[in-house]
Amino acid sequence: MKMKILSTLAGIGILLLSSCEKYLDIKPKGYVIPQTVEEYERILNNAKMTKLLSDGIEKLADDFYNPELVKDNRIQEVDYRLYFWLPQPYTTPEDYSYYSYWNIMYAAIYQYNAILNGIDKATGATEERKKIAKAKALVGRSICYFYLANLYCQQYNEASATSDSGIPLVTSNDITQKLPTRGTVKQTFDFIIKGFEEGIPNLPVTSLTNFEINRAGAYGWLARTYLSMNKYKEAALAAEEALKINNTLVDYNTQYAVFQPEEGPAIYTPKNGHIFTRPIEQPENLNIVYYGYTRGMAFQYIAGETELLFEPKDLRRINLVPSYISNGKPYAQWDKKYMYMGYSSYEYSAGPATPEMHLIKAEGLARNGQLTEALIPLNLLRKNRIAAEVYQPIISTNKNAVLDIIYKERRRELLFKGLRWFDMRRLNSDPDFGFTAKHELSDGTFIELTPSSPRYVLSIPDPAITDGIIQNP
Repeated sequence: MKMKILSTLAGIGILLLSSCEKYLDIKPKGYVIPQTVEEYERILNNAKMTKLLSDGIEKLADDFYNPELVKDNRIQEVDYRLYFWLPQPYTTPEDYSYYSYWNIMYAAIYQYNAILNGIDKATGATEERKKIAKAKALVGRSICYFYLANLYCQQYNEASATSDSGIPLVTSNDITQKLPTRGTVKQTFDFIIKGFEEGIPNLPVTSLTNFEINRAGAYGWLARTYLSMNKYKEAALAAEEALKINNTLVDYNTQYAVFQPEEGPAIYTPKNGHIFTRPIEQPENLNIVYYGYTRGMAFQYIAGETELLFEPKDLRRINLVPSYISNGKPYAQWDKKYMYMGYSSYEYSAGPATPEMHLIKAEGLARNGQLTEALIPLNLLRKNRIAAEVYQPIISTNKNAVLDIIYKERRRELLFKGLRWFDMRRLNSDPDFGFTAKHELSDGTFIELTPSSPRYVLSIPDPAITDGIIQNP
């Protein structure tokens, strides 16, 4: 049985780095195997390694609204299948190549494995420089497996993690080797965490740009991983480690202007000189990760329920732009909907950032009953996001009330940052915070995703199924 993780690995997997020379462990005609540390570093630092995400992860989430979809119409299209939570959203070779996380992540894993398996024999640099490159590859590979595990495995459950199916943990870059079986969820997450823990000590604390994986960013990814496992104490500790290196929060009171159109509500807009346009200049970012299209969910509609979570003076409304239609009249009319960023769109990162770390820390402390301590990072974030003239700190001694505020803050702060689907997975059947997810249709009806639905786990692409890789239910 040959490696079939990618439906056409040799043909499309390496295209992740199509602007670079192509690397294979076995050297076919026209391919170059890296010989020096610098050549391996070029793989790590290639901009395409930051473009890991497909917007499908957002179109599964209940923060997204698509007014164009009609039930039973165009059902083979990816957007329809995602929005209706159908079993196999990706069905064509083009879907696999450009949208499927299975293909995208394993293609990147192939590159990280090439580094991990070859750099010790590379020439032209010190052992210390090799250790740093290897550490970055370990962390990068764990990031990819983090996404795969949280899309194609059951939600982590301590009671069933040793029996629930995991994902193939590929450590070779030799495409002729036999593919590992799926293993278990526990083995998968143990492997992910091991990669972070082995890589972090050898990473630089900071880096020249936040495109590069450094220690602060790696702790951010580790915090995300533990949170996805509902390991709140460990998540809070990892978040705190990231914040020890960078705890910057931008005060949105210094970043906005107000524009009042002739029709519709007032719009918060980034003022001249704002820090949002380029992620590399955004001091809150710990590690930059892009969508395949760097503007991510720009110009996409936001669910009405999600828009209502934003208070009128919540300055994060800077990312909510009223939508207008001509409707045959001489001037555009507000259609009562909102789009993400709209005409004020800018590139943004979906990687870990300091606001998320404050929220993870707050959630971990609150879950542990440390409410006074949990309110400190929560209120610090809100103070930097709510208009100063109306800001009031949250005061509460009710654990569930504090957690409810934290979860709403996550939806506001992390809107379209690739995390809502993971929050839906871990909370949909929570005894206190469980819910039935909904996608609204333009006729006012809803598609529902019930708690513990098997659709919270994506189907593995059909071409990847083998005797050792069993399809999800």
